[in-house]
Amino acid sequence: MGSRVMHYCIQSLLSERLDINDPQFFLGGIAPDANKPPGGPKIESHFLLTGADGIVKSDLRAFRQKYMSEQQLPFYLGYYCHLISDEVWVEDIYYPKIKYLPQPEKKRAQESYYRDFVRLNGMLIDHYGLVLQKLDVAPVDIDEIDYRMLPMLVDDLYGDFERKDETMDQQLELLTFDEVIVSLERSVAVCLEHMR
Repeated sequence: MGSRVMHYCIQSLLSERLDINDPQFFLGGIAPDANKPPGGPKIESHFLLTGADGIVKSDLRAFRQKYMSEQQLPFYLGYYCHLISDEVWVEDIYYPKIKYLPQPEKKRAQESYYRDFVRLNGMLIDHYGLVLQKLDVAPVDIDEIDYRMLPMLVDDLYGDFERKDETMDQQLELLTFDEVIVSLERSVAVCLEHMR
């Protein structure tokens, strides 16, 4: 549910704490958004299940069993962290601010939310001093995404960094910078817990 830059930010913080300096870790961190078909539902790429209570969550256990039982490849670790981070984001931000709003208020809130993503890019890049790595896409064995879409996601991420200053003077509409930082930092902490 977070933006590309938010996921890249989380991967950057994790790479420092875990001493993983592999571009495949960063690539895995954005890969779940290369869902099939392009722009389609994220059910498969995010391993989503709907519980009896109607709450949708990633099946982290299924992902671990399928891709992390024998090997800890950086790409899969990054992918796993994306799924965890989305869970944290949904709990911290999406559910409290948007999920339960009535229409058309919900639609307006979602529009503000996505505009805030763009405004936050430059703020987060500067706040964390993010440096964009060269992310070369090499094939990885994974069924749930269309790997051919990854170069487009990487190009979009590069564009986010190139345009980071364009919206820096615009006020956030729905989100606050502080709550975003708290959620990103909590994502890092929860990812670290899952990897122990």
